Amino acid sequence: MSLFKQRNAPEIEDRIRVAIGEMRTMLRIDTMDVELIELDADTGVAVIRCSGDCPDCDLSAENLTVGIEAHLRQQVPEIRSIRFAAR
Repeated sequence: MSLFKQRNAPEIEDRIRVAIGEMRTMLRIDTMDVELIELDADTGVAVIRCSGDCPDCDLSAENLTVGIEAHLRQQVPEIRSIRFAAR
């Protein structure tokens, strides 16, 4: 039985959204957008969209995907894989 069947998938989606909100606060990414597009409850794959760029440097949201993935995996261990969607 998968973790998603043991736990409520909407609850996991809520935890992902909370983790994304915490990340926005930590990184001060007001001009960037990171959002959960989809969570496949059968496979544990989260689809995340990143867009925008840093107002203080040349980094785009796509350049931050490694850190975004690490933060989400730490906060929501039920995620098996993260896929980043194109803008």
